[in-house]
Amino acid sequence: NLFDACSYAATAALLSSKSPKWNMVDDIPTVVEGEEQPVPITTIPVSVTMGKIGSHIIVDPNGDEWDSMDARVTITTDSDGNICALQKGGSDGFTLDEIVKCGEISVRVGAKIREKLKEAQKAGQ
Repeated sequence: NLFDACSYAATAALLSSKSPKWNMVDDIPTVVEGEEQPVPITTIPVSVTMGKIGSHIIVDPNGDEWDSMDARVTITTDSDGNICALQKGGSDGFTLDEIVKCGEISVRVGAKIREKLKEAQKAGQ
């Protein structure tokens, strides 16, 4: 889905980004000409979208499932498995138990996707 694809692309871009290297010279940050360093990344946010059709939760719904969804929730977790963002869409709602289940799924699936993003970043270096 487009929500997650855009999130993964942005995260992959940040993981492979470089910034000019700098040092402190006389308490003044000074750029080291011609040298770069990785952008400091402290956590890798990963979104996972789930759709609700009737009483069923579908992870990463495809186009047909998207058209049939009663509700959608996108949950983003950080590298420590903490939920750091949540967006609900669609005309129906989720029960508390369904949201808890979606949160657990997001942590588990997010960890797998995060590893794939790290592998892709290492392969691209």
